[in-house]
Amino acid sequence: MAAAVPEQPRLWQEAAALAGAVRGALGPRGGRALLLRPTGEAMPTRDGRRLLQALSVEPPAARVMAARACSHRAATGDGAKSFVVLLAAVLGGLRSAGDGAGLRRALRDFEAQVLERAAARGLRRHLRPAPPGWPEPLLEPYLAGRLGPGERRCLARLCAEMCRRCAPAAAARPQVLRLLGRRFAELHAAVPGLPLASSRVLPGIVLRRDFAVYCPTDGELRALLVTEPLRPALTAPGVEFVVDSEGQYQASLRWIAERTEALMKRLQSNNVKLLLSSAKQEEVVIYYAKLYGVSVVECLSSEEMALIDEITGVCPYSPFGDNMDREITETAVVTFCRPLLLVSKRCVHIGFTSVCAFQPHCLILCGPVDGVNEQHAAALQEAFTMLQQLFKAVDHREQWKAERESQSEASDICTWHFSATRKQLIIENTCNSNQVSECQLKALSDETERRILDPDKSDLLVHSQKNHRTPVLVAHNTHTVTACECLDVGKGLEKACCHIAPFTQEESCAGIAQDYVSCLIESGSVLPVGGYFEILLHYYIQDYAKQCQQSEVVIVSNVVADALLSIPKALYQKAEQDGFTKFYLETINLLRKNQPLPIHDEGLESVYCKYQLVISVLHCVTELLSIDLVIGIRQPLQKIEDCDSEDDS
Repeated sequence: MAAAVPEQPRLWQEAAALAGAVRGALGPRGGRALLLRPTGEAMPTRDGRRLLQALSVEPPAARVMAARACSHRAATGDGAKSFVVLLAAVLGGLRSAGDGAGLRRALRDFEAQVLERAAARGLRRHLRPAPPGWPEPLLEPYLAGRLGPGERRCLARLCAEMCRRCAPAAAARPQVLRLLGRRFAELHAAVPGLPLASSRVLPGIVLRRDFAVYCPTDGELRALLVTEPLRPALTAPGVEFVVDSEGQYQASLRWIAERTEALMKRLQSNNVKLLLSSAKQEEVVIYYAKLYGVSVVECLSSEEMALIDEITGVCPYSPFGDNMDREITETAVVTFCRPLLLVSKRCVHIGFTSVCAFQPHCLILCGPVDGVNEQHAAALQEAFTMLQQLFKAVDHREQWKAERESQSEASDICTWHFSATRKQLIIENTCNSNQVSECQLKALSDETERRILDPDKSDLLVHSQKNHRTPVLVAHNTHTVTACECLDVGKGLEKACCHIAPFTQEESCAGIAQDYVSCLIESGSVLPVGGYFEILLHYYIQDYAKQCQQSEVVIVSNVVADALLSIPKALYQKAEQDGFTKFYLETINLLRKNQPLPIHDEGLESVYCKYQLVISVLHCVTELLSIDLVIGIRQPLQKIEDCDSEDDS
C-alpha cells in the first residue's frame, strides 16, 4: 500500500518525539529509563541504542531515524542520543526556514563549502593530541553517559587495564582495539551474583564450558583444533555399509578403536596434549584421549574457534581419510591449561602464544544480576569501538583538494592558497571602539591586496600589523570585509561581537599554509567534554557562512550552527540556572580573545566521533527529505525474471 511522502513538519514532529524520549538520559547528569521486558524483568538504562530499540515506533520515517542513529552508534560506538537530538534540531530549523528543494540541494554544498572549511581553518586550531595516559581521560566521560558514578570508574579502570595488557606496544593499539571490539563477547565471562569490584583481567582466554577430559600437565604444550568428529567412519559419505554378523560388527568396532588409538599416540608423540573441538566427540575418542593424557574441550562455538584461529594463526586439522599417517603441522602453542571455577560454573582457562599484535587477555565481569552484566558488557564493547575512532583522521573531500591545488599561489615568504574568485580581508578591531569606518576598511583592503599581488613587496605582509591598529588576516572566500560582526546566539542570549581569531606575528606562515593542505582532523585529536566541540563548530560555521555567495547555503549554515547548540543545551538543562548561557558566553569570550580552552578534570572526547556525528545527521536529513513515496509491503518481495524465450520474442 502506497502512502504520501511525509511532510517536513511531520518529519520534525517525529524526530522531536524521539528526541524527547532520549533527551532526559543525555550526558552525565541524565536520568535512567526503566525498561520492562516481556518476561517481566525490569532493567534501568541510560543507553541510547537500547532506548531507541525499546520504543514501539510505527511511522516509517521515525523508524528510519532510529535505525540511522543505531547504525551510527554501531560504527563509532557513541552518539545515539546526540544523533536524535541534533537531527530534531536540524529538521526544526529547516521547517522554520521554509520548505524548498533548494535547501535540500544546499545541504550537500554546505558540507563542502562551509563545514569542511570551518573544521580545517577554525576548529582545527583548538584541537589537542590525546594525552600519554590516553584511555582514562576518554573512558570515564564516555561511560558517564551510560552508567552511574561508581560503575563508570570501575569499568573505565578495567577497560584501560585490558587495553594496556592486550596491547603493550602503542603501535599495536589500533589493531588490538579492532579485535577487542569484534571479539569482546568471547573475551569476557559474565559472573552474576558478585559485586562489580570483584571483576578482574586475566591472562589468556576463558572458554565457558568444562573439560570433557582433563589431564593436568606442566610446562608448555601443543593444542590441536578440529571441527569434525575424530571417530573414523567405516565408509565414505553416501556409501552403504552392510554388516552380516555379530562378529563382523565387533571387528568393525575394533578397527575404529585401533584407528582412534593410533591417532592419540601420534598426538602424544607430537606433544599435543589439548584437543579443541567444535564438534561433539564420541565416547571412544574421550576414552583414548584420557588414556594417553590428552585433554579435550568440545562443543566450542564458531566464534570461539575463529578467535583462537586469529590469535594463533592455526587452521583446524582434518586427520582422517585413507592417509592415516598425515603429518600434524599446525598446532597452537599453549603456555597453561587449567580449569577455572566461576562461582558454580566450571570453565576452561587457556593461555595461548600469540602470533599477532594482540596479547591474549580476558575479562571476568562481575555484577549483581545478568541484566546489569549485559549492560556493562555492551558499554565496554562500544567503548573499545569508540577508542578505535581516536586513531582515524578526517580527510578533505577530493573536490576541495582539486580546487585548492588548482588555486594555490606561492609567494617569496610562504605559500598562500587563494581562491580564484574569492578573497576576504578579516579585521579585528583592537581598540576600544566597536566601529571602523568604511573608508579605513576600503583603504586597508586595497593596500593589502596590492601587497599580495606585488611579489616584490610580499615581505610587507608579515609586518602589516606594525603599520595599523588592527591586525590583518588574509583568507579564502568572499570579497566582503567583516569587522566586529555580531553572532546570533539565539533567544534569551546576549549578542556578542566575535569573528575569526587574528593572525599574530608569532604564527608561522608555513604552518598556516600547511593547515590548508593537511587533513581536516588529524588522528588522536581530542577536546574537553561538555559541549566545547558544538560551540566551536557553531562559531566557525557562522563565520564562514558569511563568506558564502549562495543564499540557500547561508540558510542551511545558520540552521546547522543553531542546531549544534541543542546538544550542550540538553547537557546543561539539569545544571544550575542559566548554566548553558554562562558556559556559552565564557567560551565565546575565550575565542574572541584568542585564548586556549580551559583544562578541567571532566575528561576528553574524540573529535573524530563528534565530527562524524554531524556528517551522519546531515546525510540522514538529506535521505529523509529525498523520500518521495512510502510503500507498505505485507509479504516478501518476489524475484521477477524475464522468462521470455527467443521464440516468444
